Amino acid sequence: MKISEKIKSKSVLFGIVLAFGVALGGFFIGDGIYESLNRRTVTVKGLAEMDVVADTAVWNIKFNRVGRDLARVQSDIDNDIKKTRAFLIENGFKDSELQNLRVQVRDKFAGYSDAQRQGEEQNDRYVVETGVMVRSTSVDLVDSASRKMGDLVRQGVTVTEDYAGPIYLFNGLNDIKIKMIEAATKNATAAGEQFAKDADAKLGKIQSANQGVFSISARDQTDAWSDNEKQAINKRVRVVSTITFYLR
Repeated sequence: MKISEKIKSKSVLFGIVLAFGVALGGFFIGDGIYESLNRRTVTVKGLAEMDVVADTAVWNIKFNRVGRDLARVQSDIDNDIKKTRAFLIENGFKDSELQNLRVQVRDKFAGYSDAQRQGEEQNDRYVVETGVMVRSTSVDLVDSASRKMGDLVRQGVTVTEDYAGPIYLFNGLNDIKIKMIEAATKNATAAGEQFAKDADAKLGKIQSANQGVFSISARDQTDAWSDNEKQAINKRVRVVSTITFYLR
């Protein structure tokens, strides 16, 4: 056989082997894409809820006085502070749980000239506002005392119009987060298993998971009249986890 014929024969053989290899590789690649496109998934949500009780109360009792003599108005405010603190001590609070709020003074005629003030009624010229803040872990005691505010008003303490009562805080969220996430994941898994059963499949591994944001609301609807969960002692913590599973 001539040299040129041998070279031509080897080239043809190489081409056949190369074509077979490309075809075989394409088969495996194509098969892999087919398998990937046909990997079914299901996305489910798992809810976890837990009822908790507030562990801290913050209670701002605000009051004001008005008058034309600033020194007299301030004296009346000082007496209101004494009455308020005495009222709170009588109801079981410790002095360390009480703190005076800062004093705010407003002059209705600030910026007026003497001529402009002439003839104007000045009996309510000065408005002095302040109060006493209670911060306590005795939540039930705060709730009980706040229902007796009438006793303080009858002593002549003028509670301001923006008085909204105590707010109740829950500071133990970090202590229950892991437990609640586990419960939410368990509930999501149960939902996924039920879906897989209905679809005549089996639940596979997790493809992705997303932990929702923890939310706190009033446990009882009657406590949510102001849409402010902070005014409710009994609260409900809620979290939703979203998990995507493979189906087999």
